[in-house]
Amino acid sequence: MSLAAESLRYYAGGLTLLDDVGLTLEPGQVHAVLGPNGAGKSTLLKLLAGDLRSDQGVVRLAQRPLQAWPRLELARQRAVLPQASDLAFDFTACQVVALGRTPCIRQTPAREAQIIDDALAATDAAHLRDRSYLTLSGGERARVQLARVLAQVWEPAGERYLLLDEPTASLDLAHQHACLQVARRFAAGGAGVLVVLHDPNLALAYADQVSLLCCGQLLAQGAPSETLNRANLERVYGVRIEILQTADASQTLIAVRP
Repeated sequence: MSLAAESLRYYAGGLTLLDDVGLTLEPGQVHAVLGPNGAGKSTLLKLLAGDLRSDQGVVRLAQRPLQAWPRLELARQRAVLPQASDLAFDFTACQVVALGRTPCIRQTPAREAQIIDDALAATDAAHLRDRSYLTLSGGERARVQLARVLAQVWEPAGERYLLLDEPTASLDLAHQHACLQVARRFAAGGAGVLVVLHDPNLALAYADQVSLLCCGQLLAQGAPSETLNRANLERVYGVRIEILQTADASQTLIAVRP
């Protein structure tokens, strides 16, 4: 079983935003998508989520075309964290996370409250529980929104998928790693996690598979250590890259050369 995209093409405004892109998100894996601005990363995520419909190609969830899934049933199988989540209402952080439970089969009130508390704790946002969302910093809001998405698929009910669009963008260094550790834990629990990233070092540290996009096309795909090599990164980003290793060769680091 998987969430799979086959030969996707998507056009907008007379431009080809994605051209013959394929990707398979397997349960139990973290799949990172990297590429420069405008490469098509967010478009690909929206197609996988069912928020956009491709002009060519197909997306299948559990071998069933995404458009054949009822929206409520689809919402119980996959949760989506967009780049930005606007909220004008003076909700508490707890109430925002509770919104993620809207499509779910309701549990007892005590169990629902526990899921919300556990999701907040998972993103280091438990102390924000009763704070007004509108008073939170950008990074705090990002962690609350991640908790909302986690709450949506917190309990296994068949296949589960998390689609996260730049979840680390507003986070400090410690919380970037904490966010991806949550992604790894969900994958260890059988979920498939797709995460759009800009930092190849985070992909090296946490991803099982990487897709490297450039100009709407899939340049490379595979294991991070093989895909995120010097030639691919220099071609995609147009900067000089140096591949470094720690003294004990236990970790590889990617650096931009001046």
